[in-house]
Amino acid sequence: MTLSRRLLPLTLLLCATTVFADVWRPARQSTAEDEGRELYYAKRTAVRRSDGEALTAHLAFFTSPSYRLKVLDLGAGKEPKSASLSEALRAQGCVAGVNGGFFHPDWQPLGMVVSDEGRINAFARAKLLSGVVHSDARGTHIMRRGQFRDHSDITALLQTGPYLVEAGRSVRGLSTAKPSRRTFVATDWRGHWALGATPNSVTLAELAEALASDGALTGWPVNRAINLDGGSSTGFFFDGDSGQPPVLLKPWKPVRNLLGIAKR
Repeated sequence: MTLSRRLLPLTLLLCATTVFADVWRPARQSTAEDEGRELYYAKRTAVRRSDGEALTAHLAFFTSPSYRLKVLDLGAGKEPKSASLSEALRAQGCVAGVNGGFFHPDWQPLGMVVSDEGRINAFARAKLLSGVVHSDARGTHIMRRGQFRDHSDITALLQTGPYLVEAGRSVRGLSTAKPSRRTFVATDWRGHWALGATPNSVTLAELAEALASDGALTGWPVNRAINLDGGSSTGFFFDGDSGQPPVLLKPWKPVRNLLGIAKR
C-alpha cells in the first residue's frame, strides 16, 4: 500500500472532525477580557453554517474554584416561597441562577434533589434523567447516572437530563423535533462553567450541536453539558457585575426548584 493510501483514512477522519466541530459558528467572538474573569454574563448567538439558523443564549459564566452551584427548593404548590426567580436567588446569596430540574404535576421533583433543606426522593431510573449535576467539597460535577456515587458531603444536587455533550461531542439520538426554550449546564471540565437559557425555541439536537461546536457559544471547548427543565419553566437571572443592570428572563410558570451560583 502506498503512503498516500495509508494517509487517506486519517485525512478523512480529520476532515470529518473539522466539519463536526464547525456545525455552528459564533456570531460574535468572545473577548479575552471576559474569559479571564471568575464570574461574568454574556448573551451569545451561534449561527448554523448550513442554513444561517440562529441560536441565542443567556449565559452566566463562573469558575468552580471561586463559585459553587446551589439548589434552591421552592416547595410544593402553585404559591412559591418567593415572589420571583430573582428574589429567591438573591435571598439565598446567589449572584445568578436558572430554573432547576423536572417536577410532576403535583409539584413533586422528578429524581433526587439535594438542597440546604435536605434530600428529596431516592435516585430515579427514568430514561430522561440520564445524569447528575452536583457540588461538594471537591468542586462541581456533571456525570452519568451510572458513574455517580452518593456521599455525605454533597451540598447541592439535581438529577436531570438528557446529556447534551459528552467528551466534547454532541450526544447521538437527541430529539430533532419539538423546539422549545432550553436551560442547561456546561463545563470544559477544567474549572470553567456556564449556566445557560435560550429565550428562543430550539431542539435538543440543535442545542447540543451548538455547544459542541468549538467557540460557538462559549470561549472554551465544552467537554460536558446537560439539559435542565425547559419550555415554560425556562428562567435566567444574573446580577454579578457591579454597576451593570441585572439580566432577567422570567419563566412562564412557577417551578419547584432553582439552580443558583453562590460564592464559595
